[in-house]
Amino acid sequence: MNAAIGYVLIALAVLNLVGLLFLFRRTSKIHVVPQAPAPATPRDEPATEDATPAIEPDQLDSMLRRLENRLGDIEDQVRRAPAVSVASEGGINTDRALALAQRLARQGSSPQEIADTCGLSLTEAELLHRLHSGR
Repeated sequence: MNAAIGYVLIALAVLNLVGLLFLFRRTSKIHVVPQAPAPATPRDEPATEDATPAIEPDQLDSMLRRLENRLGDIEDQVRRAPAVSVASEGGINTDRALALAQRLARQGSSPQEIADTCGLSLTEAELLHRLHSGR
């Protein structure tokens, strides 16, 4: 039984091969017309020294003026923004500063002394003083 299946599979493979050869010969007879090369784009052409810039000088000037104005606005915003203290940047330093501030508040230090020593804002130091002082 296995030999019969093998012969059938071989016959099918030969028929497939004959069919592919027939298809290949038929498609090779079709004449393909070559296409003309595409015209060169500006990117393909080499740059020349006398080539005109893509943006006119007056447009560049107006763009620069707008950028300068925007930069000035950003600088003003940065100047007006409140400064961030070192202790509020997160991480181990914040934990140590808060622990030290709590200890100082328990020992009776003033909010100003806590703020100066730990790098906290005066408001944070006052809050810690109220929470942890012995009163």
